[in-house]
Amino acid sequence: MVFIRFLCCLVLLSAYVYSKAQLAGVVLDMETKRPIAGVKIYINPKGSVDTDSKGHFVINQLCNSVTFSHVSYENRVFNKKELPDTVWLLPRLNRLDEVVITAMGPKICVGKQEVSEYASKFKAPKSGFSFDIATLFNFKPQIRN
Repeated sequence: MVFIRFLCCLVLLSAYVYSKAQLAGVVLDMETKRPIAGVKIYINPKGSVDTDSKGHFVINQLCNSVTFSHVSYENRVFNKKELPDTVWLLPRLNRLDEVVITAMGPKICVGKQEVSEYASKFKAPKSGFSFDIATLFNFKPQIRN
């Protein structure tokens, strides 16, 4: 009977230790309050975990401290005792130097021969001024039934 009580206590104690070893939470953006996928969580002394598409993470091993790292966000480090369920990451400001974009207009290269061929197609009338008034009033007679 004593052995059964000891075995039950051992099972309950191991379940308690396992539950304390497992840490879970979510990583959110501090400005947009949206979950962040792909955050690398480095576990001290060794190991790492990534957040899923909804920003959730689960740490199944004992750890002393945890570092949250993402390319677009500032890193955050927590001790095991101060690790919250919800981790807020601040977006990293990437400042760039001034960029100036200039463009050059297209270069049009036309030879003299091409210009003279094109100009020969358009010749002015040789006789002075010609004007046909009938073309101004180009009426077509309408046939009525």
